[in-house]
Amino acid sequence: RRFMPAAAPPASPSTPSATISTAPTHPANCLCCIGGPDLSFERAVFSILALKLGFEYDTAAKFIRLCRASPRMVLSKGKFKVASKVRGKDIDALSAEEVQRVQDAVLGEYAGTLALEEKQRIDAGTRR
Repeated sequence: RRFMPAAAPPASPSTPSATISTAPTHPANCLCCIGGPDLSFERAVFSILALKLGFEYDTAAKFIRLCRASPRMVLSKGKFKVASKVRGKDIDALSAEEVQRVQDAVLGEYAGTLALEEKQRIDAGTRR
């Protein structure tokens, strides 16, 4: 779907053609309008893989999504248990220490993103 600005009124004989806008249309999620992508997710995946705890890309991504479900990205007790088994049924569960190491790696990569999100929450609260 493309973002379409309000249509300009049709040109009348008295309207000079130079005043009619011919600006290109940008999609709703245009990077030049909203900024570049946040690469924290990809960096976090590679940080998890670098720990060499038996993760593959897809299981590392699942772990990150578990963390991301919380606003501060800290696993609850229930999510902590799920995270320990995220690598699959055929692989031994991660120890509590290993889960903490992986979570710390994710938090390290998301530090800038979390700080920006916190600032936006504060800014949104002051505008109300």
